Amino acid sequence: MVTLASGPASSLAEEKQVTRNLLELLQQEQGKLIEASITGLPELIQAKALAVTQLTTLTKTRHALLDAAGFAASERGMRDWIAVHQPADTEWLALVALGAEAREMNRINGMLIGRHMMRNQTELNILQGKTQRSNLYGADGQSTGSGRGRGLAIG
Repeated sequence: MVTLASGPASSLAEEKQVTRNLLELLQQEQGKLIEASITGLPELIQAKALAVTQLTTLTKTRHALLDAAGFAASERGMRDWIAVHQPADTEWLALVALGAEAREMNRINGMLIGRHMMRNQTELNILQGKTQRSNLYGADGQSTGSGRGRGLAIG
């Protein structure tokens, strides 16, 4: 029989700690993205990847314990297990809330990265002389937009 100490809830405190760590890393990343500073960003990305790997391992272990206890190896299965074994488990509720906060922060960071990428692409297009082409055509059927910019001479 699976006990509370060895059961699916046994790693919730550790999962919460790793999720808090991930959330802190996401907040730091967001600060860097807002400042448009890449200093320290590679280290943040590495630390984030490590935290996600740790969370994945802990989640897989919890899901295996749920399966062994006869519950679905999923978040729903965890809710069902808690309803039977620990009806008022604040650890699980806190973990779910932290996870939702981390997902939202990650979504926002993704949007910030997308904006930086669009701005960088626009600036690169300008440097390469690429501009929006006109949709007008001449008598010969060719676009009347220049389409070609000046090349950059370096050196």
